[in-house]
Amino acid sequence: MSRYLLTPFPLHGHVVPMAALAAELVARGGHVTVAVSPGFTAPFRELGCEIVELDVMPRSAVAEQRSVKRKFGRLRWIRDVHRERVRLSAFLKARMPDLRPDVVVTDIMSLWGVHAAESARVPHVAFHVTYAVNEQVLLDDVRRLAGPKTAAFVKYSGFAKVQPGLRRRVHRNAALALVNSTEELQPHRETFDERFHFVGPLRCEPARGDSDLPWDRIERERTLYVSTGTFFTRGAWFFRKIADAFADNGWCVVMATSHTDPAEIGDLPANVVARRYVPQSAVLEHCDAFLTHAGMNSAMEGLLLGLPMVIVPRASDQKEIARTLAALGVGVVVDHEAGPEAFRAALEHVVTDPAIRAAVAENAQRLRQSNGPAAAADQLEKLIVGEGVA
Repeated sequence: MSRYLLTPFPLHGHVVPMAALAAELVARGGHVTVAVSPGFTAPFRELGCEIVELDVMPRSAVAEQRSVKRKFGRLRWIRDVHRERVRLSAFLKARMPDLRPDVVVTDIMSLWGVHAAESARVPHVAFHVTYAVNEQVLLDDVRRLAGPKTAAFVKYSGFAKVQPGLRRRVHRNAALALVNSTEELQPHRETFDERFHFVGPLRCEPARGDSDLPWDRIERERTLYVSTGTFFTRGAWFFRKIADAFADNGWCVVMATSHTDPAEIGDLPANVVARRYVPQSAVLEHCDAFLTHAGMNSAMEGLLLGLPMVIVPRASDQKEIARTLAALGVGVVVDHEAGPEAFRAALEHVVTDPAIRAAVAENAQRLRQSNGPAAAADQLEKLIVGEGVA
């Protein structure tokens, strides 16, 4: 029986693809141990994984407007993150003789997984929840956001190495890299070596859980799902605008507001429901369109399920993914500050345009032929038995 240690980073968008991998490994008879903070153990416990609870500091959502106090507080946060990394690395290293993993699969944000693997002299696998980043990808991103002079400074100062995917231990020393993406969504694919496997989508089996959503309407009516993510999310003003844009227009609109309290949005039209957290995969199974922030998990689900997308990115990787989705012809990008009429027009366009409908169908058919969790598990098994990482 192969033994796996998984060290996901405790954020929803990082845990979901790791849980999909864990489910596949358990189904194949593997012994899976997951080291994660208590608030994110539930999906792994349900799979029958062994749990090692880690005391990881909670990461709050990144506000749209950062105050001066928050910016100065970041220095203390950086210090605390360093101390946390040292503490968690020591804790996990001490557990390795009992855990005895054949391989450690670690999120690139969870550096303690790398340290633990090195201490036990077992291979570690870098797990990327969005597209992989190397220096060329990062510098292109900086060049777009801040111009060529800033990109040159980042390159020659060595500051780029702060990025998790570029840390020597994570990037250069990994025996294998599993990327929750497709090659089409990977910038500069040609610059990544044979260790990198673009296996996405890593998607869990849809489950409704105990959600109180109007499932009869979701299944019966034309449904639009709206999500701005769980980390780089949007405020009440955005969800208010979306609710007004689609008020009583014949669509059932389900909004996942995350850190925004639905009460802050105010009274909603009869056809709009808002919840902090929604079983996204289960809802998307019955949707006709997707208003998304273009996080990688959401992009993969939208493509897999053949959903035309209205795309409103915020973080830098989301903007890159949004550009690629638009280039694939499966959706349109709308500025977050656009008015309600722009969102209404965008939705009408993506659900009626023949070219978008054709591109959506083509990409969905291609992705349905893949199996991300199985592809990732195959590579791990090859690594363990010493057949290489072809």
